[in-house]
Amino acid sequence: MAGTTWALYFVVSGRPFVSPGGDVWAAIVASWFLVLGMSGLLARASARGDISIVGPILALSPLFTILPDAALSGGLPSALGWIGLGLSLAGTVSLSSGAGGRVGRLRALFARRDALDALGAAFFLGFLAAVDRYGAIRIGPPSYLVCAHGGAAVVAALVALATTPRGFGESFSPPNLVTVVGHGLLGVTGTGMQTSAMTLAPAAYVNAIRRMSAVLAVLLGRALFAEPDLARRLTAALLACAGAACLLLA
Repeated sequence: MAGTTWALYFVVSGRPFVSPGGDVWAAIVASWFLVLGMSGLLARASARGDISIVGPILALSPLFTILPDAALSGGLPSALGWIGLGLSLAGTVSLSSGAGGRVGRLRALFARRDALDALGAAFFLGFLAAVDRYGAIRIGPPSYLVCAHGGAAVVAALVALATTPRGFGESFSPPNLVTVVGHGLLGVTGTGMQTSAMTLAPAAYVNAIRRMSAVLAVLLGRALFAEPDLARRLTAALLACAGAACLLLA
């Protein structure tokens, strides 16, 4: 869906498509598998657990962006940026509860399968942001995204056909197709704005600001699914947002 939309963008706008070179193709192929890993873990985390846990833990993704972004594009956070990343980490720590000290509480938190899946998704998302920035800087966001989204869709379809062919077929039923199309449209707008922003600022900054959605995840988790421990989870999300604000100011 997203790849098709970006292809139509070139048809409608008349802008020339910039063909990727070898280094950009390497980034594009890497993005296909990073998207596959991130999306799979994120979907599993959301399905098997609480979105008010998944959202704040996913806000850790900027921590995993710093080193690959520095290696690929030379971007490092400023002093205020490091403070912002520290606040995001503090938000995750505040999710944990119970006895046994801070380390013991964190161990208990990541014994949850949804939390562990969300941490894996944050790891993949961190690297994906750095790869996306590298590709978008070199050939522009539209050209990069049409290749990245289109290829990722093909890889995901092949994996689904090989592992769950029945589920792949059911995704085209009318109720599920509405969800798939809606997800695609949100993906087009969200990744388009994010990738454009990453051509102007370090990927860790943009990724952290995007993770401000953690607050919405906590509130929706409470409202839609009656998820418990609202105060602690909301505190974690607000700390992540404070970290994002520091990164924005930096």
